[in-house]
Amino acid sequence: MKFLISLALLLPAVLAIGQDDIVKDLPGLLFKPNFQTYSGYLDAGQNGDWQMHYWLFESRNDKNKDPILVWLNGGPGCSSVAGMFEELGPFYVTFDGQNLFENVHSWNARANVLAIESPIGVGFSYNRAEANYSVANDDQTADQNYNALKDFFGRVQKTYGDREFYLAGESYAGIYIPTLSKKIVDGIASKDFPNVNFRGAAIGNGFMDVPKLMNSLVLWGNYHGRMSVEDWDTVKSLCGTGGQDVEKYDFTKYFVSENGMDYVSDGSLCGNLTAPMLVLDDNMDQYNFYQDCYAGTSIVLPNVGRGASGIKRRRVKRGATAWKIVNSENPANDLWQDSTDTQLGYPCWNEDAVTFYLNREDVQKALNIPQEWRDTEQKTWVDCNDPIYNDYHLTYTTTYEFFNYVLRNYDQQFRFLIFNGDVDTVCNFLGDAWLMNDVANYNNMVHNARQQWYFRNQSAGYSQNYMSKDGSKTIDVVTVKGAGHFVPNDRPGPSAQMITNFMFTPKSANGQINYSDASFVDPTPVPLPLVNEVPPTVPTIDTTTTSATTVSLFSALLIVAGAL
Repeated sequence: MKFLISLALLLPAVLAIGQDDIVKDLPGLLFKPNFQTYSGYLDAGQNGDWQMHYWLFESRNDKNKDPILVWLNGGPGCSSVAGMFEELGPFYVTFDGQNLFENVHSWNARANVLAIESPIGVGFSYNRAEANYSVANDDQTADQNYNALKDFFGRVQKTYGDREFYLAGESYAGIYIPTLSKKIVDGIASKDFPNVNFRGAAIGNGFMDVPKLMNSLVLWGNYHGRMSVEDWDTVKSLCGTGGQDVEKYDFTKYFVSENGMDYVSDGSLCGNLTAPMLVLDDNMDQYNFYQDCYAGTSIVLPNVGRGASGIKRRRVKRGATAWKIVNSENPANDLWQDSTDTQLGYPCWNEDAVTFYLNREDVQKALNIPQEWRDTEQKTWVDCNDPIYNDYHLTYTTTYEFFNYVLRNYDQQFRFLIFNGDVDTVCNFLGDAWLMNDVANYNNMVHNARQQWYFRNQSAGYSQNYMSKDGSKTIDVVTVKGAGHFVPNDRPGPSAQMITNFMFTPKSANGQINYSDASFVDPTPVPLPLVNEVPPTVPTIDTTTTSATTVSLFSALLIVAGAL
């Protein structure tokens, strides 16, 4: 009897671990969410010294049945929480950093989205034993991510312990995810990993194979007008091998790098002609070739210690453009003039707004960020951590072996989705497609026909399916038309439809997913009502100043913009 009483007392305590992380009152919310979020810490190893911050966004649909989607931003050194606010999460931040408005195309429409700030030292993640910790490499990061997910499923949020789950991420997560996938496959086989329902992995604009990526960027740059006809003729005649097809040239022999991630010319003629194709000038957006943020009315928010420096090719941001609304009877004045996106400049200024918001003391308290973190020398949350990037050791120049390992050793059905915005000049669609074609060939997979897919009756890109002979493993290589590096932000509606179809489409006879299917997620979602349902006024704003009072009222128009 005493044992039963003790067990009864212990059970609520065990079940309540994750409940302690609930976010009860998130400052600045302009709408009432129909889902809960949890923010706290996971044990990433080193006897508990490595504390990895997570933020869980429950599904808007059915939190008790929908899968877990684990999201990892890249960098290396960039925050997955930033990815939530700037891309796929349910909350976007107003220009002044004071309020949160709704992203109607959030990926938690049909999934419980788990963002983890990885590796240790990124965002709110920290090392208890060493302030400003910045030591990282591919294997250590995989170990940290594996331990953190073990802790999530096995201790912190045990209610998800047997839920189907997927990994997803972008950019340098093209290395994080394959290396982590191998560890999870091994952990399930050895019964070390608590959740055996690992169903798939999605990688967006992945940094997965350095030589293929570099070579594809040279071709892409030339075919988008960045090289003269004369220079291209020189490249073809001097920089290849005999009469070889130019797509088979290995331009990487003309590049040098100190860290394996950023490349420059070796000083040769071929290097000087081709290396400029790997990076854009400062006045161009390397993450989206067709995105422009006009800086004529730029505005500087309070200095909160931005992390990204301008020389980091994979991490430099787009730069802020001022928020302005013109209240005019002339419709010509209502056209947005300050950027080329459909979101009133959100891709241009969201990093500054998010950084300001997450460094507010009331926000950090709401997110259960401990005083221990706030007392460290780090103190400031940054979107991308320069010391992590500078100290990071790239271990694997290709992830080829990891894809092969998962496909050949995992004894359950499994899906890979490799998706790319087709106007990214950082992690190019062609290099990723080459890698997946090699993986499919090595594993004797069936090559199905490439086909268009659609969003709201318009072309959204192309998909190519590879399937194992027994139908248990598939790879989908998908392009997202008009998107750059940050697909969920550049094409919110199509990307939400894509990821939901990836998770929910039942296995078919030919192994293919219909990414045009709009039955799993609403392509035209209606925003939730604003708090108190008070219709906002639309003031005229002086573009040389920022008013916390007036800018927050712009959320209504931003909600409309998010639906575009």
